[in-house]
Amino acid sequence: MLILSVSEAKRQIKDLVEQTNLGNHVFYITRYSQPKAVIMGVEQYEGLVRQVSQLQDDLARLWAAVDAPTDSDAPILLPTSDGSTRVFQPNRQITPHVRNAIRRAAQLALAQGDRSPQQILQDGRAALAQARQEAILSGQAIDDEGESAVDD
Repeated sequence: MLILSVSEAKRQIKDLVEQTNLGNHVFYITRYSQPKAVIMGVEQYEGLVRQVSQLQDDLARLWAAVDAPTDSDAPILLPTSDGSTRVFQPNRQITPHVRNAIRRAAQLALAQGDRSPQQILQDGRAALAQARQEAILSGQAIDDEGESAVDD
């Protein structure tokens, strides 16, 4: 990466274009010491555009899996460490909001099929912990079993 002022870039434009075509050189063009433009080779630019497009497609696929309408009574499949799934069986009754948060977390983890079972499990556990924490903070769940027995 090389930083050039507009006036320097004007003087060297032919050389800059040649250098970007020969390698992965990127030139930042500044005006009044503020970055204003970037010069890079066409192949490098098209590669970035392809990457962004792929990331947008992946993100849309993940959001579609998360936002897909579901039957609230349908079983929730959670990923397991061996790559298979198991049905979610809560030990006590949970609210529909918490159930939907767990379902979205599980769907997101399962939608990432190209990841290792350990990565999916780790992401699923993190999403479940976050959903539980959000439910606790919003008052839709309690923090521990001892708290549930108070004033019952």
